[in-house]
Amino acid sequence: MNLTESIKSAIMNVLANKMRSLLTMLGIIIGISSVIMITSVGNGFKKSVSDTFSQMGVEGIKLDIKDDKEIKDSDYFTDSDISFLKQIPDVKYVAPCVMNTCNVNLRTLGNTKMCVVLGSNDELKYASSIKVTSGRFLLSKDVTNHSSVAVIDSLLSRKIFGRENSVGEKIKAKFKNTNLDLTVVGIFESEDVGIASFGMPSYIYVPYTTLLDVSSSQNLDMIRITAYDKNKLDSLATQLVRLLEIRHNTSDKYYAQNSVQTMDTINNTLNMITTFIVFVAAISLLVGGIGVMNIMLVTVTERTREIGIRKSLGATDNNIKFQFLVEAVIITVIGGIIGIIVGYGGGIVIGNIVNIMPSFSINSVIITVLISSAIGIIFGVYPAGKAAKLDPIEALRYE
Repeated sequence: MNLTESIKSAIMNVLANKMRSLLTMLGIIIGISSVIMITSVGNGFKKSVSDTFSQMGVEGIKLDIKDDKEIKDSDYFTDSDISFLKQIPDVKYVAPCVMNTCNVNLRTLGNTKMCVVLGSNDELKYASSIKVTSGRFLLSKDVTNHSSVAVIDSLLSRKIFGRENSVGEKIKAKFKNTNLDLTVVGIFESEDVGIASFGMPSYIYVPYTTLLDVSSSQNLDMIRITAYDKNKLDSLATQLVRLLEIRHNTSDKYYAQNSVQTMDTINNTLNMITTFIVFVAAISLLVGGIGVMNIMLVTVTERTREIGIRKSLGATDNNIKFQFLVEAVIITVIGGIIGIIVGYGGGIVIGNIVNIMPSFSINSVIITVLISSAIGIIFGVYPAGKAAKLDPIEALRYE
């Protein structure tokens, strides 16, 4: 029996027992679809993070204070540090950052939402992925005048005012010790990585001088730097830390992290999480392979007389072994194809739910088909070998 006849015979045998074949494929389908869904959504999330950093520019450095050190008041960043850092030749933009939280009243009576208030200046827009869709971002005069203005995201605008464009409206921000009436001067695009859908707080950008006015501390939390040359990030980060240590007459109190390192750290973490989940999902492939072996053993038993007849007509052990191997591969490949389709559809559904565009690759599809075929061969070898070893006389006597 040649390859074509073996494939036709295998397909006929699979179709003759549709329900049993489908149940046999189920483990393969679940395993393959799970792997496709997880990898596609994971790759989509990594791409979203990478795009965000690309929009920010990989020229960014974050200057911060070490949490595990004893910090004195003189160690904190100040306004004068901002002016000092702007004079360094390789520094393009300097954005001070002050953070606080507040509650705002929503459109629904009695409902409030916690928001993260980030105080900065007009240069933050060059060091971040903020996309203003209506109005404007913060201006230098807002910082100088301690203006009570705010830039909010479109999702928060809908929750407070029932529409995305609320430029000119006022919101009452309730801080721990005081309230602040803020005039909305700009709307920025909500994050596109599904964060808002999980109930995370929205961000409100205000002039850092305004936020310091209502804060108990007058210290800056961190400073974001944008450099002219991304190739000098490491040397510039080291230089900035050293200059700040000299300026504040201290040592080992500051650290600098550039956006390339941050992106690498995030990607490595995501890769580890994705790999672990894929490994767990792949266990179902092992279960599916065992199911294929089990059914093929049953098939060998059911077709004992057929094997005896074929051997008596001249079929060799290799002919018999090849036939059953082809059947096992056909079952797993069909299961793999169905799994790819289910995984593709499931990835799109999950991506829509978490607001992420899943990323599918042709390589993963090819690898999936190869894995399916390998499972069929590996778990089909024993049943095929058992069928090939049957004695034709005993097989013909089998009832």
